[in-house]
Amino acid sequence: MNNNEQAAKIIKDMLKSDKIPGAFIFEGDSMFEDILARAIVCSDSDYKKNHGEACGICESCAKAIKNIHPDIIISEPDGEGSLSFHIDKVRDIISGLYLAPNESDKKVYIIKDMQNMTPQGQNALLKSIEEPPPFAVFIITVTSSDLILETVKSRAVRFVPDSGKESAKKDAPPIYGDLIRGILTFGENPDKLAVYQKLFSGGLEKADKTEILKFYSYLENTLRDIMVAKIFMSYENDGDMKKLVNLYSIKKILNLSKKIHKYKADLEYNINIRLNLTSFLSSLNT
Repeated sequence: MNNNEQAAKIIKDMLKSDKIPGAFIFEGDSMFEDILARAIVCSDSDYKKNHGEACGICESCAKAIKNIHPDIIISEPDGEGSLSFHIDKVRDIISGLYLAPNESDKKVYIIKDMQNMTPQGQNALLKSIEEPPPFAVFIITVTSSDLILETVKSRAVRFVPDSGKESAKKDAPPIYGDLIRGILTFGENPDKLAVYQKLFSGGLEKADKTEILKFYSYLENTLRDIMVAKIFMSYENDGDMKKLVNLYSIKKILNLSKKIHKYKADLEYNINIRLNLTSFLSSLNT
């Protein structure tokens, strides 16, 4: 199953179960943001429950197709420059966020090309994305999630659709698999010494800063997989994932993502690699 097919399946399952997280990120060229937004505001809940998509014929769907639905708010840059997403548009989103939807049960904010938003603008939106009101959903599009803040990425369910090129999301090399599982199951196994020993004898003891940043990124990707599996109950045939889903609440996933972001940022200031990793492991379950 390619990334597009997997994304479509996850979205359908989400709509059928009516379990919609507060924020999504779609990378690359994708139309999923429009499909998802229309389905969220569709008023035929029975159709969505049975088919996992918008009915296409109700009044809400008709308005969404014509781009005139009052509960789908689209915000995009004024140009193609890296700083062309004006801060005033961010303020408009924040100021209207807690106003109830006009017609639908939910209100959808589509933020296009977030890579053109300044870091200040992204930070201003961060609290809204992290804790939106129950009726609000953020759908963010970006050419690459590497171009937006780690703190924003860690608070959203991310999709990387196929674009004819190799997917931007990589599976962790085998050398990291056991390490990541060991780190994520600290709650079951309080013997941190065993994980310390495995960490520094498993190939990372000679790694440079770039390699450690990759390791943290693989760990982040695993956390996002857990979040997706938890929200959409998509782990029936995966015993390891089921265990992790049971161990991790959404809040715990977000808290660990924040820690990873912190230690990745510390590495940018040339903090000693071994000290960085040791401190990160010591911070877990504290």
